Amino acid sequence: MNRLGRLTSLIGASALLLAVAAPVSAADDAMVRVLHASPDAPAVDVKVDGANVLTNVPFKTISDYLMVPGGTYNIKVCATGTDTCVIDANLTFEAGTKYTVAATNVLASITAQVITDEPTPTADKTQARVVHFSADTPAVDVLTQDGSAKVVENLAYPNATGYLTLDPGSYDLKVCATADNTVCPLDPPALDLAAGTAYSVFAVGSLQGQTLDAVVAVDGVAAPATDTVALPEAGSSGVSLAALAALGLFGITALAMVFRLSSRRVEK
Repeated sequence: MNRLGRLTSLIGASALLLAVAAPVSAADDAMVRVLHASPDAPAVDVKVDGANVLTNVPFKTISDYLMVPGGTYNIKVCATGTDTCVIDANLTFEAGTKYTVAATNVLASITAQVITDEPTPTADKTQARVVHFSADTPAVDVLTQDGSAKVVENLAYPNATGYLTLDPGSYDLKVCATADNTVCPLDPPALDLAAGTAYSVFAVGSLQGQTLDAVVAVDGVAAPATDTVALPEAGSSGVSLAALAALGLFGITALAMVFRLSSRRVEK
């Protein structure tokens, strides 16, 4: 291969590396996750426009976020491996927005709940919200374990609180369902909330069926400050974007030099 061919290949490889390493914009996509919160429903398949996107999802399971182009989709929730679908709804998801779609209530009255997830975590704080998805549980208060502080008050199905901004750490809370807060049917383990992370705590299940439980999910993580992202150390196999950019710039400069030399030879 001649010198020009070799340099052209180098530039092509550099451009490919830069394209792979560059972050992909999600401005045209929505992010959607699914929660199985129906206490007596079997494991389910979730279909989008007729195609399975999640299979064999059991009660109390929440999926990761799935990226989909903004638009309206037919969502079906069906007993696993069957065409028996207990939810069949057309839902619209806006680009650039996060959603949780939950199958709630008992199977005979199963309902799709759609809430928007809008976390805004910062590096030095944590965020948490509480979502009431237990259809037969009355409005609840969320208190500290000793009852000295009320974190959430009078939260009713199927509502969610806003995000509470807190100091990171371990929180031992209980969920109480009576006016005097003497009956507390949900006492989850202590929640370890990390800095830079936003969480949702979903109350799911049935009070009467004694299946009330909490499902904790991560809604978002704060992006690291750009001036704190370390470049690979000497000997590391990692390649920085700065290095890739320099490689691309070198290739373009070299190609320009070859064109100038070639022009001179033609002129002679």
